[in-house]
Amino acid sequence: MAVNFGLANEYNVFVFDNMNLSNTDAEGRVAVGGNATLSNYGVGAGIIPLPPAGTDPSFVVNGDINVSAGSNASGNTIINPTSNVISYTMGNPNGSFITGTPIDFIEAKRYLTCASQFWSTLQPNGSGEVIFNQLNLTGTDEVLNIFNFDASDIYNTGIALNQLNGINIIAPVDATILINVLGTNILYGSYQIFRNGVAASRENARKIVWNYPEALTWSNSTTAIYGSVLAPFAAATTTFSQINGNIIFESFVGNAESHNELFIGELPDPTECFLTTSTTTSTTASSTTSTSTSTTASSTTSTSTSTTASSTISTSTTTTASSTTSTTTTTSTTSTSTTTTAVPHRCQAIHDLMESVALQQAALAHILNAEGEKLQKVVSTEDVTVDQILVTNKSVESMVNSISDLEIILKSKLDLFGDCICRCNK
Repeated sequence: MAVNFGLANEYNVFVFDNMNLSNTDAEGRVAVGGNATLSNYGVGAGIIPLPPAGTDPSFVVNGDINVSAGSNASGNTIINPTSNVISYTMGNPNGSFITGTPIDFIEAKRYLTCASQFWSTLQPNGSGEVIFNQLNLTGTDEVLNIFNFDASDIYNTGIALNQLNGINIIAPVDATILINVLGTNILYGSYQIFRNGVAASRENARKIVWNYPEALTWSNSTTAIYGSVLAPFAAATTTFSQINGNIIFESFVGNAESHNELFIGELPDPTECFLTTSTTTSTTASSTTSTSTSTTASSTTSTSTSTTASSTISTSTTTTASSTTSTTTTTSTTSTSTTTTAVPHRCQAIHDLMESVALQQAALAHILNAEGEKLQKVVSTEDVTVDQILVTNKSVESMVNSISDLEIILKSKLDLFGDCICRCNK
């Protein structure tokens, strides 16, 4: 079975940083890697069947918690032992308010940001066109249909995502749908999403993924999104809307409803995002004792253990000890030798990460250069007005601010392996 969203698979809402929502609910489980500020918020009412009392980590907060009213209907609310409890008046009818660390948010973020990039590079096998401002996405594969388009210029039409009046996904009903939406600023308009010409259903949503590998902001007010949303770098803002599926953001504010239609399709496993760990240890001990007669005893123990986890470490340890005793003369000799070798299997993963950051930095440099040329062109134009210069300057300023935000994200990607020193053997 495909790994898909990894540690976030079972969570309706999974946020790496802070979440601030009010007067709404998530039907499924919720995980917050930063601070949770919630008012009149519900968790887990749509989890069926109800888990045994006190067993389900249905609401996990890794930072500070400030929650007033609402209810965690399905299980425990779990906060980090170092979290500050500013306020907590949420009800827990099927669990308790306890401390613990059931989720590795650092590993979850590492995998999901990598997976988002991987899925965005898959070759599209579906096509798209905009007719009378409706986007029609058409695929024929019975298993997986992939679509790629730019949010600000959909299939080279000059039409942006917020200018559409509808989206129709046309593909075999049981196929998985992967929609890669490129662009740093994602803004939806107000329209309906269709599946094969009819209004999309919650059941349809379980096999649709909307992937936003570049998004820094993600905003939606009234459109109901059918399908899981993966935007690992995005600060999301929502009002009076709903999302049906797994919801994965950097941060999340607003009052959108989160419907627990977890993804059940299968995406190609991002194998380059997996890490492997192997450890081998061997120990040999021998002893010889001699009196008037000679007796020799020896024992050898060798243990080999191989484990697969989220990092790559290889260790080999050898220890040798010997002891000789005589009735007339006693001599004791002990020799210990330990050798540890770290084989840098992580080097390739780190190399790929550095290369991706370098490519993005090069792209940002081209964008900044283009913005500078645009401003120079306007300023040098004859009869240019002050208003035109100000409008152009505002446009350039907006792009520079977006790039500054992306630089922070790129730095966080580098920090994932900031403490790792690899010596690669070619």
